[in-house]
Amino acid sequence: MGTIGSVLSSATNLTSTPVNASGSSTTGSTGSTDYFAGVSSYSQQLQQVISREVSIASLPIELLTSQQTTLNSQATELTTLDGDFAAVQTAIGNISDALGGSGMTTNVSDPSVASVTLGSGAVQGAYSIDVSNIGAYATSLTDGSWNDIANPAGETTAYNLVVGGQTYTFSPSDNSAATVASTINSQFGSLVQATAVNVGSASSPDYRISLQSANLGPMSLQIQAPAGASLQSSQAATTGYATSLTSSTWHSSGTASTYTLAVDGADFTVSPTDNSAASVAAAINALPGNPVEATVVNLGTAASPDERIQLQSTSAGVSNIDLLNSSGNSLQQQETPPAAGSAVSQTSWTWDPTPDPSGNPTQYTLTAGGTTQTFTADDNSATGVAAAINSLSGNPVTATVVDAGTASAPDYRIQLVDNTGSGDAPQLSRSTAFNLQNQGPAGSLAEYEVANSGKTVLSDSRQVSIAAGTTLTLTGAGSTEVTVTQSASTLNTALSGFADAYNAAVAELAKQYGQSSGPLQGESIVYSLSQALAQMSTYYSTTAGSIGMTDLGFTLNSDGSLTYSPLAMMSTDLENSPGVIAFLGSATGGGFLQAATNAINNIETPNTGLLKTTESALQSQITSLGNTITQKQATVAQLQTNLTNQMAQADAAIDSMQQQYDYMNSVYLAEQTADQLQASGL
Repeated sequence: MGTIGSVLSSATNLTSTPVNASGSSTTGSTGSTDYFAGVSSYSQQLQQVISREVSIASLPIELLTSQQTTLNSQATELTTLDGDFAAVQTAIGNISDALGGSGMTTNVSDPSVASVTLGSGAVQGAYSIDVSNIGAYATSLTDGSWNDIANPAGETTAYNLVVGGQTYTFSPSDNSAATVASTINSQFGSLVQATAVNVGSASSPDYRISLQSANLGPMSLQIQAPAGASLQSSQAATTGYATSLTSSTWHSSGTASTYTLAVDGADFTVSPTDNSAASVAAAINALPGNPVEATVVNLGTAASPDERIQLQSTSAGVSNIDLLNSSGNSLQQQETPPAAGSAVSQTSWTWDPTPDPSGNPTQYTLTAGGTTQTFTADDNSATGVAAAINSLSGNPVTATVVDAGTASAPDYRIQLVDNTGSGDAPQLSRSTAFNLQNQGPAGSLAEYEVANSGKTVLSDSRQVSIAAGTTLTLTGAGSTEVTVTQSASTLNTALSGFADAYNAAVAELAKQYGQSSGPLQGESIVYSLSQALAQMSTYYSTTAGSIGMTDLGFTLNSDGSLTYSPLAMMSTDLENSPGVIAFLGSATGGGFLQAATNAINNIETPNTGLLKTTESALQSQITSLGNTITQKQATVAQLQTNLTNQMAQADAAIDSMQQQYDYMNSVYLAEQTADQLQASGL
């Protein structure tokens, strides 16, 4: 009886011979891989069937992987060459720079008149300049202490910035001098520079905003509270305490006097530093126990002030406050104090008496006790406006002009005391913008004359251009000579650097030729790059009498490299400096630099240069090849899975057949044995 092995032997003979990547058979024993757990005696042969099929299917992947390795090597070499040629490009740029500003030396005969800065395009030359005026910047400073209190609605104030007659509106995040200055600089820094300055002391600061124009020349610089904006800031409510006011205009002449402050019979000696109203008020406010508060008020005008001292008790129950001179004469007139708790406001900034630009009377709006009244004053002085307010029907407020400054620097403001009992601080606005700045010295344009031309040049900047790439900064009045010369040492360094970068590129390209050549052997790009370098090293000018590369110190060697001699270049430069400059030319104006720049740009320009496009195309090819390999690996993996499932099923079927065969064979043998025994008579 036959066996299953004889049936399968022909099928499994093919699995014993492995196949290599070239497609030829190899003999000899091979290791096996268990793709599934076999149960039949033929499971190993079935494993070999899977292994052979997977090996055959993997042959294209091995070929593609080999190609990928080659492409990766080429990409690495291209990156190296890219770096070498980028160094050549930089070296060419350094030669160009050496012929421009960075390669020039300067001398100024009188540095107190001007300094010189060189830039691209600077050339050798000698210049004379006569400066008659370096110009001045326009400035302005806040009239009085800057008010940083938010407006009555709790909002920050919108301001106008006026520069040279142009008005710009801005809204800072808060009303502090520092924030207002910072906002001006961030939004209008090209027009003006704002600075928050403290004109007071550390213990008693007095912040103001200083403005300086960005350009030279006369111009107005102003910060304004816009038309219609509230001019007042709330103050502490009145106490209802006793008050008095100097009976007549305060006289400040003569040497410092001693005064007596009488508060309901209690006398205090007052010794001011001088007889001005401000000094006497300050001395009163400095008394121990602070029995009264003294304020200087102006009942006159800014042009004809009528300063007086107002006294107010600091405690209840006081009925009489008086100030006596050294002769014992009373200087005060008792007043009826406002009701206790009356709301008070005071102008936020130094009062602006500027007339309405239209020439018409300025309209003001007073809001007190929920009622609004519009009025005009005889003039815009603090005194004139206060008088107009006090003449309004219903007497809604009492207006007083107070001096928040000093005798030498008065700071007039309008104080409003509410008479309606509403508890809301009175507010005042006007129909025109309210100026906050005091204009400083007018600016002026810079004035100078070049090369005794007889032509005076006016400039709004102290940086003036007198030649291509040559800029002077004017520092003072006077005359000076400016010379610009080529630096031979800077040019020598640049040419030496070019030779080094050139030779590095030549050496790297040489590795791609010969029997043991690099990964780019036989590629056309190697020839193209070599030709580009050759165009640089063999450049010559067709202009008659022109010098050549040899005159610059370059010798072309048999291997394509360059040898540079600094002494040869310097000798040529001493003998014929204009010839050196003419031969080198510029990146866009002819000569060696234009030829070299064009050649290197054809190689290194992003997206279009030879090296850049080749690298990009090669990288795309590598990526595509990688994707193909990944897809084929997935196909082989699926083939292996399918074969494994199929062979596992076949193995199980063979095992079942083997078991049936063994059973049938045992029955056959048993019957055969029985027949033999029967035949023998046993």
